[in-house]
Amino acid sequence: MVKKSMKNQIYKLDDTFISIIGTLPIKIKDTGKVIDDLRKISNKVSLQAFDANIVYGIEHLIEVLKITLEAERRKIMVANKPETDLLLRLSHTNQISLALKYGGLKNNICGCFVIFSKDKNMLLKLRGDIENLFKVNNDVLKPSEAKRKMISCNMGLASYKIFDDPIFIRYLLERASLVMK
Repeated sequence: MVKKSMKNQIYKLDDTFISIIGTLPIKIKDTGKVIDDLRKISNKVSLQAFDANIVYGIEHLIEVLKITLEAERRKIMVANKPETDLLLRLSHTNQISLALKYGGLKNNICGCFVIFSKDKNMLLKLRGDIENLFKVNNDVLKPSEAKRKMISCNMGLASYKIFDDPIFIRYLLERASLVMK
């Protein structure tokens, strides 16, 4: 069960704290270096960043993260690191290069940072660093028709209108759970 603390938008899933941050368009050419630099702040915190357009709402992201954390617990992740596993599942592929091309953080595009850790204090520190670097706006994470079209096209669906929103999210989660090595 996911518990949410309104202070700092922190979620708790079992013994793991989660923070999700939406940002206005990123104005950095080498986004990979920024992500690497943020990851170096603490080895107790996992961080992943995406193009906000692949996130169909916070519920979608939390549910896919649940799949990743369960896969990590069972030692059946698609990738060696949970951050990479999360990106692959959100991108519906087992190819890192395709996941980065489709769902990776990009210059001049709205972003989404996900931080997860058992250490709440380090998570809050990293969250503060991200909030100081970028313009935070969680509205970029909300579901939209444009996101639905893009995600549907990427998955090869004939139409983005074949499901209503709750069924579409369930379909996305099913696809995320089926990503294999």
